[in-house]
Amino acid sequence: MLLRLKISNYALISETEIEFGGGLTVITGETGAGKSILMGALSLILGARADVSVIKQGEKKTVVEAEFDVSAYNLRSFFDDNDLDYADRTEIRREILDSGKSRAFVNDTPVNLATLKELGQRLTDIHSQHQTLEIGYEDFQMGLIDAYAKNGKQLAEYEEVFHKWQQAKSRLDSLLKRAKEMAKEAEYLHFRFDELDKARLREGEQQELESELDILTHNEDIKMAISSTCDQLTRAEDGTVLQKLKSSITELRKISGYYPKAAELADRMDSAYIELNDISREIANIDENTEYSPERLEIVNERLGTIYQLQKKFGAATTDELIAMHKDLAQKLSLVDNVDGQTDDLKKEVAALEADLREKSGMIGKGRRDAVPKLKKEIFGLLESLGIKDSQFDVEFNETPDFKPNGSDSVRFMFSANKNVPMGELSKTASGGELSRLMLSLKYILSRSSKLPTIIFDEIDTGISGDIAGKMGTMFRRMSEHMQVICITHLPQVAACGDHHLKVYKHEADGAIRSDIKPLALDDRIREIASMLSGEKITDAALQNARELMHNS
Repeated sequence: MLLRLKISNYALISETEIEFGGGLTVITGETGAGKSILMGALSLILGARADVSVIKQGEKKTVVEAEFDVSAYNLRSFFDDNDLDYADRTEIRREILDSGKSRAFVNDTPVNLATLKELGQRLTDIHSQHQTLEIGYEDFQMGLIDAYAKNGKQLAEYEEVFHKWQQAKSRLDSLLKRAKEMAKEAEYLHFRFDELDKARLREGEQQELESELDILTHNEDIKMAISSTCDQLTRAEDGTVLQKLKSSITELRKISGYYPKAAELADRMDSAYIELNDISREIANIDENTEYSPERLEIVNERLGTIYQLQKKFGAATTDELIAMHKDLAQKLSLVDNVDGQTDDLKKEVAALEADLREKSGMIGKGRRDAVPKLKKEIFGLLESLGIKDSQFDVEFNETPDFKPNGSDSVRFMFSANKNVPMGELSKTASGGELSRLMLSLKYILSRSSKLPTIIFDEIDTGISGDIAGKMGTMFRRMSEHMQVICITHLPQVAACGDHHLKVYKHEADGAIRSDIKPLALDDRIREIASMLSGEKITDAALQNARELMHNS
């Protein structure tokens, strides 16, 4: 419920603060007094876009603040989801700066316009002549039917499955597209994979082969150097290196008794002898086993040729890169081979969700159709009381082949204001006044069956007078028994029905025309209603008539 609205530097309003009560609040004022300014300021709080033109001339920013009692709207989850501090009395502030920037706050926490608009839709329903046109839109019509049929719980369950179905269907479409692309290149992938698979490459193999090739290529030089070294160490005719070293050690040992340094040198040469002896055996072994092998050279050259050819073909620098490509191709082929199984699983999931959707949409559709006869009966009665006595109204349903976010139905409101004129689509057959009365009738019906937020009627009573105006006022009052109703009106019959009465007026201040708003006490209300009845010159008869309207409302 709207508790308070404060407006600063908005259009012709310097600063004003309005307190609202429960029940029915009526707002009146002469044409041009600023009622539209009031609605514009309130719309900012509810998330409407604005520009710097709303800033009062000479000021740097417009500020609009509102306080709402949100305790009855079950909004804690909304506040939690949007990281907002919850309070039963929630304050919303909107600022429009002359730089063109706009800022919005909920309980002093900054919010973006989308969040503010979503919150605003949960708090207030503004019904103006412009909004009346929405009754011709299918989504709006379906929303009204669902609200009347109390389909909220079923729709929430349906929407949950609908989102799962959308996601599963998207995954399936993506997988089928990928499978189609993979199928086109599957043959090419297999060819490349088989070529690498046949090569049976090992990590580090190229380096090993290149080293071996170096040895095989220089085999003759290697053999000659090894043999020569082996001769010097073990087969020299004038004495081998080892024999000479051993003899030298013996000589040093002989003089070590009287020349201690000789013993130290002999020990070091002894160590060298052991190492050199070990080396000679290894070289002898190499010499014995080193043979020229043209067959092995050919094998190594052929294997390296295969590796170099694959590297060039696949754009790889090393064997390890080729092995990585082989693994990647194996994974891709695994996907190709497994895609049919994955597709079948997803198709089954989509089919199961579709069956669930079909069942749930069928239940929702039945609830809609079952609600229509009672809704029609109530509408006929209300339209008759509002002066449309011979109206025809019906709701046409068609089941759609595809699932929609709100089920599998399409809907059309059919209408005729005269019993002898065939019904047609509502948006094409009803006049503006008829649309307003039909919308009011629907809102009136819903106010008794649903927990609606604060509703604001912005001059929807245009073109209505006399007895019908009184009945419209009665409808506003009865609606206000279930919710807060704020009505901007030019009809004295409606104004007389209010629990609270606010007047928008213009006055001169500091040489400029300003708009303001004030609450009216009983006597002021009577004079205001009398003025609405008779014009600027208030007669005794008008005052008496105003009192009677107040008494009878």
